[in-house]
Amino acid sequence: MHKQLMGIINATPDSFYDGNPENNLPALLKKCADYLQEGADILDIGGESTRPGATPVSAAEERSRVIPLIQAAHAKWPQVPLSLDTVKIPVAAEGLKSGVQIINDVSGTPDPEMFRLIKQHDAQIVIMHARGNPQTMQTLTDYQDLLGEVKEFLAQKIAQAQACGLSSDQIIIDPGFGFAKTREQNYYLLKNLSVFKELGVRMLIGLSRKTFLAQKRELPPKRKAQTLAANLVALQGGAGILRVHDVRDTRKIMDFYQELEDAR
Repeated sequence: MHKQLMGIINATPDSFYDGNPENNLPALLKKCADYLQEGADILDIGGESTRPGATPVSAAEERSRVIPLIQAAHAKWPQVPLSLDTVKIPVAAEGLKSGVQIINDVSGTPDPEMFRLIKQHDAQIVIMHARGNPQTMQTLTDYQDLLGEVKEFLAQKIAQAQACGLSSDQIIIDPGFGFAKTREQNYYLLKNLSVFKELGVRMLIGLSRKTFLAQKRELPPKRKAQTLAANLVALQGGAGILRVHDVRDTRKIMDFYQELEDAR
């Protein structure tokens, strides 16, 4: 299946890399347009930061950040798949009514109602491996068998989604880089991504500018080279969707990888 590039649109004041108190609808639409021009296949819109330690926001606040952008983007680019990064059913429901085709749920514990909502709208859901919440997740990194436990977790969630009537094509998994995992665990997960291909659904990988990629004293803007390298490893491991901030350069990586795969 064709590998896709998902551009991250943070409609937040506090996301770790590109949150901005000055975010407004014209600025965010400009970012959407730039990403599409640079080669994004999907736009992933989020209104609540999930960085470690982030403060939760209400459903009403999250809706006010994302729904106007979703409506405007869907009207302007009706052919472009839109993803909504949310864990809240009321926000997901309004997003789906406004043109969203994918719900990117990073909670790790989607409610059966979320699965039913996805079925009702004939949409797709990203199910991510996670533990705890942004305030607690980095204290929950004790695993006896990292790969086995993450794989079993995702297998159980796939089964729950299918029990609610979703097909394999409607389910996307995400092993959850940076969520309840140490630096060493993230690297081990990246080296062994191919084990998740056995689950039989598409895999989304979100590595962009994350802390575990940093070298000494590096801030997010300094993590670009490692992010690009890690995304190439992810493609080799079976990633079907790459979720990124650096769309233009990742597009080059993906085109190179595809040409390499097609070489005889």
